[in-house]
Amino acid sequence: MLMLDMLERMSLITIFTYIIFQTDIIKHLVKDEYDKKDKIIMIVLFTILSITGTYFGIYITDNSLANSRPIGTIVAGYLGGPVVGVTVGIISGLHRYTLGGFTALACSISTVVEGAIGAGFRRIFKDKGLSPIIAGLSAVVSEITQMIIILIFSGDLETAILLEEKIAASMIIINSVGVFLIVMVVDRSKKLVDGQVKLVKLKEENKIAELKALKAQIEPHFLFNSLNVIGAYCRTDGEKARNLILNLSDYFRGTLEIEGDFSTLQKELSLVKAYVSIEEARFSNRLKVEFFIDNTLLDIKFPILIIQPIVENAIKHGILKKIEGGTVKVIVSNKENDVYVEICDDGIGFENANNSVSTGLGLKNVRNRLKLLYGEKYDINIISSNKGSSVSFYIPKNI
Repeated sequence: MLMLDMLERMSLITIFTYIIFQTDIIKHLVKDEYDKKDKIIMIVLFTILSITGTYFGIYITDNSLANSRPIGTIVAGYLGGPVVGVTVGIISGLHRYTLGGFTALACSISTVVEGAIGAGFRRIFKDKGLSPIIAGLSAVVSEITQMIIILIFSGDLETAILLEEKIAASMIIINSVGVFLIVMVVDRSKKLVDGQVKLVKLKEENKIAELKALKAQIEPHFLFNSLNVIGAYCRTDGEKARNLILNLSDYFRGTLEIEGDFSTLQKELSLVKAYVSIEEARFSNRLKVEFFIDNTLLDIKFPILIIQPIVENAIKHGILKKIEGGTVKVIVSNKENDVYVEICDDGIGFENANNSVSTGLGLKNVRNRLKLLYGEKYDINIISSNKGSSVSFYIPKNI
């Protein structure tokens, strides 16, 4: 139960952080090198995040807390380096000390140490760049270190052991997930910013620039909605909440690993299935998605983020506008020299199929990307009625 309560609070903190990152603050976090102003902003931001984590804590005994304070401190150290991490640790650690309790001193010391550990992991693994996985690992080490410090400095070893039996596993797991998610958002934002800068600098042919600009992007509210769903399941179905966190992680990790314009059909479908699992949980029995895939095609070269926008369009504009919901089918089959892809649903259909292609951003992007990649011959075809819709297209198998 403690783990579910902490997961709920961590979700709220992560949502709060994600919303803040949608402001101009994010530009101070996605640089390769930070100036003095950037570091001051980071210190203020992550100190607020750490102190908020303390206030969101769950009291166990004698002012002892199971809390998410380490998330802000570890991320501060990992992103900003030792000065930022230790400074955030000192300020938020002193704040924790004022709350009292037999672990007050130990928690204050460990908060500073955790900021240093986050910075140390970034320096040791600097060749990995900005890595959510490494950041999450630093959180695991930081939390284990905190448990050791509590045993040493609490002044009451027996009570400290009893406390850690209750909180250790929850704090190690939940805070590590929180650090992973926040660094993942920063890393994703940095990749987007770097991509935009490269486009401006290169000024290549219009076709290449347009192709990159048309790559489907993750909907800004997707992470927000996903964490809301996870938070809702925390109290009712802990196993479901855990699986959704894994699916969310798979989805964002899949997008982070994307390079260039192509991947494989298998990776594309993995991304779609991770997305779908969260949407099915979000809308419960109103949505069902079925896959009919020719497994001999899984390793073919396939354009990235082509199927997902169409599935998303079918869910939003076909199924969810139908009171009782419905089913979306994803079909991929072998057609001589081409691969046939169809996404169909039994929703309410489009009022004007041709108009939906020209005005619907998701479908329009898919159409333009297919033409840019394969030529005018490869276009999407839409069939729609009040009984449902079908969006289909071909791509060449050998390119």
